[in-house]
Amino acid sequence: MLDYYGSIIKNEEEIDKELIQSFRDRCYESYIKKIISDLRKEEVLQKEYSQSGWWVFHEKNINKIITIQLNYDLQKSEKRIKFLYCFNQLYDNIDVCKMICDRI
Repeated sequence: MLDYYGSIIKNEEEIDKELIQSFRDRCYESYIKKIISDLRKEEVLQKEYSQSGWWVFHEKNINKIITIQLNYDLQKSEKRIKFLYCFNQLYDNIDVCKMICDRI
């Protein structure tokens, strides 16, 4: 088997396409591209992997990191929405709104 020593390379474009495809139901393509770009800047995601190395070692970890990031961003967005709702309801009492804002 040729790929035993990492002879078949999975390049950046293939990796990006695969990640975008696996998260297309959770967010916009532009948003997942931003997350992928950030992971490359932090050197968590490399530009290329061997096919076997990607499938065996890295794919699960990268998918897990992206899932955690998406869940975190979703929670932050939900908190903002809840704050806006409270702000609209309690606009007369700015102290309560400030307290909510400080906790977010």
